[in-house]
Amino acid sequence: MNAAENLLALRPALLRRTVHDRNEVRHPESHFLDFVIDGQSLSDLIPEGQGLVTPFNRPWLATVPEAVEQLRGRKPCTDLAPGRVPLLVCGECGDLACGAVTTALDVGQTTTTWADFRWEDGATPSTSIHVPSERLSFSSRIYLDVVSDAAERVAGLPYDQLANEGRRSRWPWQWGWRLPKED
Repeated sequence: MNAAENLLALRPALLRRTVHDRNEVRHPESHFLDFVIDGQSLSDLIPEGQGLVTPFNRPWLATVPEAVEQLRGRKPCTDLAPGRVPLLVCGECGDLACGAVTTALDVGQTTTTWADFRWEDGATPSTSIHVPSERLSFSSRIYLDVVSDAAERVAGLPYDQLANEGRRSRWPWQWGWRLPKED
């Protein structure tokens, strides 16, 4: 590893929210894999990242393989300019329209870089974000190894479907209710 290269890791993290669902208050938990750069959470490095999660979020397990391919540089993110990928997104829905921290991704043979960090929401012009290092460089081999197994790691994270989806869209027996047994 070159002295100028950063070290990337993925660490399990948790975002708790309070949701008022008609007359019920829920506290869904989003378990996700957080980007850790040189031992520090990406959301701690970027003030705009507070309350956001990575696309590697357990409630969105079905879309995690697509996020992996985007971060490996193999699939474009259709909602962003070519070469840009989301790093931190809305913790409730993951929609880029709620606002997201994005970066220009360059996956090379030996080095992968994240540069030009921006806040984007699709409705207003994107704005630059101040990051302690304007460019983060990783060993491509290590970067791809870290990102490649994210889908399997996310599948192993805790998930409470009822807390995340609420009761309004479920049948009573899906809430855990049981019909009385007939004698």
